[in-house]
Amino acid sequence: MLFTQQAFAQGNFFEPLDVQVETSSQDGIGLLGWLIEEVSFGLQDPGAGFARQESGINKIETRLFLQYDKELADDWNFRISGNVYHDEVYRAYESRNYSTAEINVHRNRYQVRDFYLEHETDNGLYFKFGNQIVAWGQAEYLRVTDLVNTEDQFTFAQQDLEDLRLQVPAVLASFPVGEWQIEGVATWEAGLNQLAPERDEFDPYIALRQAGIQPVILDSAKKHEIFFRASRQSSLGDVQIVMGEFNNNTPSGVGTAVAQGVSQPPAFLFQATRNRAIGVAGNRVSGPWLAFAEAGFHKNRALRPALMTVAAMNNSWETKDQWLGVLGLEYSGFENLLLSVEIDSIYTQDHTANLWTDANQTGFGARFYWTAMNERLQISGVWNELPDAVGEVTRLSANFDWSDSWSLGLLWVGYKSAPDSVYALYDQNDVLQLQVRFNFQY
Repeated sequence: MLFTQQAFAQGNFFEPLDVQVETSSQDGIGLLGWLIEEVSFGLQDPGAGFARQESGINKIETRLFLQYDKELADDWNFRISGNVYHDEVYRAYESRNYSTAEINVHRNRYQVRDFYLEHETDNGLYFKFGNQIVAWGQAEYLRVTDLVNTEDQFTFAQQDLEDLRLQVPAVLASFPVGEWQIEGVATWEAGLNQLAPERDEFDPYIALRQAGIQPVILDSAKKHEIFFRASRQSSLGDVQIVMGEFNNNTPSGVGTAVAQGVSQPPAFLFQATRNRAIGVAGNRVSGPWLAFAEAGFHKNRALRPALMTVAAMNNSWETKDQWLGVLGLEYSGFENLLLSVEIDSIYTQDHTANLWTDANQTGFGARFYWTAMNERLQISGVWNELPDAVGEVTRLSANFDWSDSWSLGLLWVGYKSAPDSVYALYDQNDVLQLQVRFNFQY
């Protein structure tokens, strides 16, 4: 779904929470994990082109997560973690005529998450090698300075918060300089965002397939990415400056390919553009209030052409420079309740009428998080209006910790867009989801 609006393809609805689980271990060894059973019900009829044509169960997924930590030597630590998935819906509802790609991707798969070695020296020099998450920035709905990791976009706004970012193979080095911390990150073949496969409910190329056009994703022209950050923390707030040269994680149109045979459909070619960015992010605390802001300049962003233009018919996306800004506020003065709002802005330089987006785009997001019963019950809600008012998403979730090991979760996500928006293709994907989770550690 995010594919259709490249102007905010680097944006995300929910900032993944930094979850730190205390593990008991002997001799620096720890194993933890959880087993999740998830049943999801599509509340509407998605429409023509999708595998599921009517409302009904769209997921019966079993997911196992394991994480293993080991202290190899003084100040040397190793971690490996990953997920194993099985979705029984493809066997239980074979009559839906799922695509081969959808079955291959979702029915049985595994995912390596963390896989890294880290070391810190006595003088504060820190290294981290391997598959890892590098979470920078302050914003929750627009990625201005949070540029390193790819994202799980198989679904839109339905992922667990801690699972939205995906680890990438990288080398990170960090060292103090006075009151500042300097960090450098280099990645190699970090890949692209995980996009839904053919005829899936969030297939980003469903409009092309309906028109008889086959999308073809090309490898990125450059495999490496480089990022730098200088940050400073104080009792009143933090500030960070970020720079990077990287591949946009969502591919954009770079032309067409002529079909080789009469029976073969024409193809649209897509490839990640090379971007550069510089930005600053910071926050300030005053009592129960937390204010945060980000501003950045992104160079060479590929933008989707307007419908029915020559550029759209040739799948030729223009590249423009953009200014991005975020203003946000959080309030924690109510007992067990956290409230936050955020305004996002995107300005495109040298804008033309051939672009699908306006020169000035504004988005808005609001969130609440409430706990009760000694934090055993957690209820949260998010409402996000996408930039340019092209659509909105509402998300409500409740989680109850029945015991230290067992928890129950309920999630509802609703989608809304204008009838003439390309997001209207995904407007019928409202979902209700039930989750049972068992946690364990050794």
